[in-house]
Amino acid sequence: MVGLLAALAVWCPHDDPPPAGNVRVTVVAVLATAANAKVDPKLEELARAVRKRDPKLTGFRVAGTEAKSIPVGDGATFPLVEKQELAVTVDRPKDANGRVGLTIRPPELGDITYTCACDKYLPVVTPYKTKAGDTLIVMVMGKPCTGQKK
Repeated sequence: MVGLLAALAVWCPHDDPPPAGNVRVTVVAVLATAANAKVDPKLEELARAVRKRDPKLTGFRVAGTEAKSIPVGDGATFPLVEKQELAVTVDRPKDANGRVGLTIRPPELGDITYTCACDKYLPVVTPYKTKAGDTLIVMVMGKPCTGQKK
């Protein structure tokens, strides 16, 4: 199962607004397994969506979370698991709808370019398997939400 692309609203561990002209990018590394059925309560919505495509994946846990403030036009890498990284580039600043443009490169996949809404994660199920056989899922959110809501 490659590339589950459905934006999900989940928690944000870093709610500080980014500096002007920057986008706060939060990346969550999730490991999914068929070895157990334990689901982190914060990942229940993700688990339901992933199980529709791959019912064998029953357990979901957060392996790590990191947030960085990235200027528009620049990029950064985020450590995931087992020396894997996610490259993120902020392509476009917040538009009239409050969305920013990002390009991400998950492990073992090519570039994915999309626009993201504030407070929504884009989960991507990667083909990467850990040494223990877990499937790596990356969740990415760009948060330019520094102004008042409409």
